[in-house]
Amino acid sequence: MTRASRAAIEAAQALAGRDLEEAGDEQIRAEFVEDGLDPAQEARLVAERLDAVVSAFMRSRASSAKSLRATTSIQTAARRPTIEQIKQLIRAAFDREPELAAAFRQGTKQSDQDINSLYDDLVSMGKIRLEGQ
Repeated sequence: MTRASRAAIEAAQALAGRDLEEAGDEQIRAEFVEDGLDPAQEARLVAERLDAVVSAFMRSRASSAKSLRATTSIQTAARRPTIEQIKQLIRAAFDREPELAAAFRQGTKQSDQDINSLYDDLVSMGKIRLEGQ
């Protein structure tokens, strides 16, 4: 999709959104009836379509997460470094790639669980390579 077509679509969406905001509920219902449509039935159809889209998206995300977990959890569980080694690997990853960033709760010491989670994230992102890879 080109920038021009994306801009045109966004402009049309904004205009349609303004029209909906300006029109009252009764006016919208009247337009549906005028077009020979049942407003309640149309609302049910929209809700069903949205449910289908959201469900498909959630299934896709769950499938992707399951695939990622299957590939990374087996490798990380095989030979996990000690917590001190993990801290060194994390420090080295941040030294190698200064653009990496991590957010932690302010004013708290990072737990071993926090460190292990950051390690797992960096491994799954390919920023820390496991032995033999």
